[in-house]
Parts: sequence; structure tokens; C-alpha cells
Amino acid sequence: MTYRPKPPARKTARRPLWSRTFGRLSVFAVALLAAVVTTAPAHAGITLTDVKGRTVTLEAAATRLVIDDGRIITALSYLAPDPIALVAGWPHDIDRLGREQYEAYRLKFPAIDSLSLTNSSSEDMAVEQVIAARPDLVVLSLYSRVAEQQLAQLEEAGIPAIYVDFVLDPLGNSDASFAVLGQAIGRSAQSAQMIAFRKAHLAAIDSRLAQSPSSLTPRVFLEAHAAVSEPCCNTPGTGNFGKVIDRLKARNIGDILKGRPFGQINIEYVIASKPEVYIASGGAYMATRGGLLIGPSFDRSTTEDSLRALLARPGFSALPAVVSGRVHGLAKQLFEPGMDILALEIMAKWLHPELFSDLDVEATRQSLNRMAAIPLVGTYWTE
Repeated sequence: MTYRPKPPARKTARRPLWSRTFGRLSVFAVALLAAVVTTAPAHAGITLTDVKGRTVTLEAAATRLVIDDGRIITALSYLAPDPIALVAGWPHDIDRLGREQYEAYRLKFPAIDSLSLTNSSSEDMAVEQVIAARPDLVVLSLYSRVAEQQLAQLEEAGIPAIYVDFVLDPLGNSDASFAVLGQAIGRSAQSAQMIAFRKAHLAAIDSRLAQSPSSLTPRVFLEAHAAVSEPCCNTPGTGNFGKVIDRLKARNIGDILKGRPFGQINIEYVIASKPEVYIASGGAYMATRGGLLIGPSFDRSTTEDSLRALLARPGFSALPAVVSGRVHGLAKQLFEPGMDILALEIMAKWLHPELFSDLDVEATRQSLNRMAAIPLVGTYWTE
């Protein structure tokens, strides 16, 4: 037998420790990633809470909204450079949005005229009309006439809905409404900027008011949609700008309309209440109603003539506000989303002139204009 020596064992190079460790970690990472991909949902979604406290989940940021009030466009204008591009359908309620504002939107965003027509908050919702606009979100006002059954129909069609409020309680609900809108359209940074602006200005007003004696509560008559040709007198109740008057430590004579944002009071009650400050609201929409004409479409003399005509109505000449000359005009558009802060400051100067003599309301307007897609230009209040 021939002896054959056993070949020497082949030596295998040992991988460095860092290499072996990295390899094990790589295998673990791949396994972990596979598990995440397998278990992660297709859409992370956006979960938000509206002003009614309803929890609503969106698959993604909404890009096609149906709104039930044109004033919501104003709110969107502080959140997006082209608010009209976010709207799939609206009520075409031009007077709510403001005629001057509407024309400004038409000039900059002509697509506004081609948007689908849907019902307003003052009408019953036509669900088929909403679905036909192909929205991915419906934005409803807190005072909308929408039944739970209609919300269920929207849900069955895969269309979520949220509630906002810039009208019933503008100071109390606007921040939450801006927040939920910003979250819904993927513009939370912009809504946070708007909310911070509002909080800072409200805090400054509140701080100054805290310095005034509690006895300084002037009686105020704010006549909404003031007109010669219509019965006197429309006024905010305990809602809407009645809450703004309360915030300004003044007495709203319309507070007898308890639980109502607006209502009617008679001239006899107005006279008996002896208001020390009178504020009329109006705008271009009042041209055919003998009302206050104020806004960029009118010069100062036209506005003053229309205000004098209102004061010439029976009973007005004897009001303490008229006797002392504390009479003012305010465009309705300043009651709208975002602009209520400007109106608050203007009214603060009127109601407490000594306390707010140095308040620069024009600077506030310019700050708002820098955030808005459509700036507010022209005369919207009387001095």
C-alpha cells in the first residue's frame, strides 16, 4: 500500500469583528423593515377634531373642498396662496364673501366663476349636488342645516365632513376652526401663524382693558345691515359680534336677544336703552336698500351721506351717541374670518378712546394683508 500524506487543512480567514457584527445587524434591519412594510397601513391618514368635537380621519390632505359659506374662502385665504384651487364647490353667496372681495378673487383667481354651485348653510343640503362636485372633504358651518342622515350619506359615499365656526362665536371658535382647516389641507404651519397672531393681539387688548375701571362700560348699539328702506333694527344678540362687544367691556343693547347671534329690536327699545355709541354696518350690498355704503367702491362723501341718511330716521337724533357725535360705520366684511381681530381693535378705539388712543389699527391691517391671498384695501371703517 502506498502511503499518501493527508493534505494540510485549509485555513479560512476569520472576518473581523466589526464585519461580523455589521452583517448580523444588516440581517436584523432587513427583517425589521420587512415586518414594518408588511404591517404598516397603506395610508397613515390625518386625524383631526372639528369644532363640534367630532373626530374625523382623512386619507390625505384635502385638495377639493365643498364649503357651505363663501366666508370660508376668506379663512382659506390666510392659509393658502391660492384658496380657490382648494374649492370644488361653494354656494356662490357673493354678498357673504363681499362684492369687492369677490371681484378681487375673480381678477386674481378667475377659476372662481367655474366652480360647482352647492347649497349654502341657510338651505337644506342637496347631497347629490355635493357628491357631483367630487370633493374629498365637506366643510360645514356650525349653524348649517344638515341632518345626521345626510352626513351618513356623505360617509357612505366616502366623503368626510368637518364643522368650523367663524360666525356664532368668532373670538371663541376661530382659532380652533383655523387649526382644523389647516390640518385638513396640510397647512398647519400657516394656521399656527394665524392663531399666534390672533392670540397676541387679543392678549394685548385684554391686558389694556384690565387697566380700565369696571364702571366704564359704554352702552353700544351695533345696527347690522343698517338701511333706511327696511324696518329698524337688526343687531347682534349674545352671539356673533355681541361676544366681541362683551370682550371689550361694553354693554350691547342687543343682549336681550339671548342665545341668538342676530335678531330684530324696535326703535322704541333703542331709544329707551340710550346707547352712548352707535355703529352701523353695511357695504356695497346695501346699495339697493338705502343702507350704509362703505368700502373701496365708495368715496368718503358717499359713505358720510349714507350715514347721515340713517341718522335722519325718526328717533335717532335724540340718541346720546348721535348727540355726542360717537357715530361710526363699519363694513360688514370686517366681521369675516380673520378680520374680526381688526374689527375688535377698531371698536376698542371707538368704545374706549382714552385707553386705546395709540392703537395702530392700520398696522394690524397690513399684518393681516401680508398673510392673506387677497389684501384688504380701501376704506372699510369711518373715523
